[in-house]
Amino acid sequence: MSKVRFSVLGFGRIGQRHAKIIHELESSELISIIDIEKDQLEKSKTLNLDTKTFSSIEEFLKKDAQETQVVCIATPNGFHTSYAIQLMNSGYNVVIEKPMGLSTVSCEKVLSTMIETNKKVFVVKQNRYSPPSKWLKNIVNQKLIGEVLIVQTNCYWNRDERYYSAGSWKGTRDLDGGALFTQFSHFIDLLYWVFGDIKNVRAIVKNFTHPSLKDFDDSGFAQFEFVNGGMGSLNYSTSCWDQNMESSITVIGT
Repeated sequence: MSKVRFSVLGFGRIGQRHAKIIHELESSELISIIDIEKDQLEKSKTLNLDTKTFSSIEEFLKKDAQETQVVCIATPNGFHTSYAIQLMNSGYNVVIEKPMGLSTVSCEKVLSTMIETNKKVFVVKQNRYSPPSKWLKNIVNQKLIGEVLIVQTNCYWNRDERYYSAGSWKGTRDLDGGALFTQFSHFIDLLYWVFGDIKNVRAIVKNFTHPSLKDFDDSGFAQFEFVNGGMGSLNYSTSCWDQNMESSITVIGT
């Protein structure tokens, strides 16, 4: 069986995970790593990844010669959609780390480019494959708890100065986007995947403990109704002391 040939764009903590798994799987081959930071590229040696390295996407596009089939995009969030569009227009399929993008318009442009170029896009939403998530979707679809009345999602995590280091893209509005993009997009995805679209959204957000560390809120409450019936809430914070406290979805049915 021929191997699927991957390259990884962005070699930070998440990009390194992608590269390591691709390298270890028998069904895939790691062709190259792309990162603008030389120090990041040097880490490929410490991970024993015998692969080509490129210092820019332009260098990759010039020298790869379509050896790569799929590019995993693990850059700062604000670059996800522009890189995906550029790569698809250059003939590559893409895997996009969460979040897919920071605006509806940019995400829709990715989807339209996918159709125009006949390329494949896969957004990393791995929680859909976890046993509890599949179990929840199954019991809701089969109405084993009757009609859904209330869904409460609580995400109470810790992200302090250990995470928002000086000079990092994390905490910036244009490259990070906020906790709902970087930390809690998986839970928002599960809400839509299991319960469907929402309407009549009301929310309040605050920045309680991170005014000098980031450009956006660290806590919030959102209330909404599901188009399919029932109501829901999303309560989140990255202000918990020292460590993550809770990640939960509570469902009440008839």
